[in-house]
Amino acid sequence: MIRMVLLDPENRRRTRLARSSAKPLLSVRLIFALVLAAAATTFAEDKKDLAPPPPGATLPVILNETLKADKLRADQSISADLAQTVPLAKDVVLPAQARLEGRVVKVSRSGVSFLFDRLSWQGSTIPVHVRLVAAAGMMSVSDAGLPVGGTDRSVSSPGDYTTHQVGGDEVMRSNWSGKVYDQRGAVVGFANYSGVYKNPAGPAELPHAMGVFSTTASGLYGIGNLSVASPGGAGKPIKLKATKSDWTIRSGSALLLEVVP
Repeated sequence: MIRMVLLDPENRRRTRLARSSAKPLLSVRLIFALVLAAAATTFAEDKKDLAPPPPGATLPVILNETLKADKLRADQSISADLAQTVPLAKDVVLPAQARLEGRVVKVSRSGVSFLFDRLSWQGSTIPVHVRLVAAAGMMSVSDAGLPVGGTDRSVSSPGDYTTHQVGGDEVMRSNWSGKVYDQRGAVVGFANYSGVYKNPAGPAELPHAMGVFSTTASGLYGIGNLSVASPGGAGKPIKLKATKSDWTIRSGSALLLEVVP
């Protein structure tokens, strides 16, 4: 929009000088505005479509609901949000906070079965098939975010923490970036501001997103009275068997899921 202002004769000379001195500033502002507009357009275009994760990709998610023996019902909706960015291709990622959606298939005091079959992000939803690799209770998830040694006594920034992953790996960070070491001291992955990743198996492979989990994590951690009866798969629910009737999986627990065909 162009705004026109009428000036009295006494102010015309002053205005001409002001316009002359303002030209460089206006040019800089215009360029900056155009750059921001271009960036916003690119960002919007990048977020428009939800790319499907390829088979073998891992999805570390945080459970949004508490699953409790005497509170759940069959066909109840459940969801879990991605805990970090997930690589899908060389320059394509699945953003953190994309949501897995599913339902409870069967529930009783002897166990529970549930199925995640949809992935959604900013209004787009696509089908997905997953199997369970590992799960960790809420307290195990919390412990994975603490610096080695318990409380933060010497390091003020979480970006400089050394932490233990669920399952035993150690992440050594400096300004959010670092390496992941297994229990023998071998480098098995890396960390950055986007998350924790397992090194790719080969030059044509992608890193695997791990969330709070070790690169060899398997089964349940810190979830009492339950065991994995079936990891699930394409159209098959994840089944957990209870050893006691008062089992609970709390909101904030983590799941490591693998995409299957």
